[in-house]
Amino acid sequence: MPRFVDYLKNIFFILVLLQVAPSLIKNLKKQYSNVLEAKTKVGVITIKDALYNSDDYVSDIKDYFKDKSIKALVLKINCPGGAAGTSQAIFNEIKHWQGVNNKYVIAFVENLAASGGYYVASAANYIISTPGAFIGSIGSYIAHPMFKDFIEQFKVKYEVIKSGDYKTVGNPFLETTDAQRQMLQGLSDNVYKQFVHDVAIQRPKLSGNVKEWADGRIFTGQQALQIGLVDELGSQSTVITALKEKVGITTEIEWVKPKKRGNFIQTLLSNDDDSDSKFQTSIMSKVYNLFHKYFMYLNY
Repeated sequence: MPRFVDYLKNIFFILVLLQVAPSLIKNLKKQYSNVLEAKTKVGVITIKDALYNSDDYVSDIKDYFKDKSIKALVLKINCPGGAAGTSQAIFNEIKHWQGVNNKYVIAFVENLAASGGYYVASAANYIISTPGAFIGSIGSYIAHPMFKDFIEQFKVKYEVIKSGDYKTVGNPFLETTDAQRQMLQGLSDNVYKQFVHDVAIQRPKLSGNVKEWADGRIFTGQQALQIGLVDELGSQSTVITALKEKVGITTEIEWVKPKKRGNFIQTLLSNDDDSDSKFQTSIMSKVYNLFHKYFMYLNY
């Protein structure tokens, strides 16, 4: 009799195990999928909004290139441009690390890669765009407001004592002389040539007639493909296909994104010992950057 009871117990245990095992295995597989299934890591950097500071982008680019577990990079670009120096800093950082650790870089443009935004995209090995995205706007400009006539209406006088003929270039309360205007045009022309030079090297399929693609015009993704500013039209699925073909990825992709950084509000609400100092520095930086952003910048 005891043997028969033990026999029934074993049968019951086996039946319960058969019922529970599939669900248990499924949950374990889902929970430890990263261990059970090999994945290939691909870094993702989103380039968005106007470019006036390269620090975070440069840090992320360096980290991803130095991380041996990350096999490729994707630049998701939705950018209208920005300061020439910032655009070049990001472009040059990508090119530098490609020379050190040659990882494949794909740029994906869903809506906008204009001016400095396209400058950054051109650093990639391969550019994919949606057909209706805005691409290009390759050119440069310097803009600054002029308030001289405005303050004179209120009989306000503004006097500057200077040393150096060009020291007050861009001052909104003074008239721009012909010599100063010529100097500003020279600056704009010079950074424009730098822009065109870098893009021409990165995009060898472009026409030798620069005016066909670098006169400030914006193209749709479809037009950009025809003239050689992008390599393929598609979506995020196209990016995955390209990664598998260009990099030789055969497994599922694990997308690696940068850690979130504190914003202006978080700095304001910070309880750190240095919160007052951080807040004052942040305020001063915002005001300074706002002033220079709209008063005098070489822009792409």
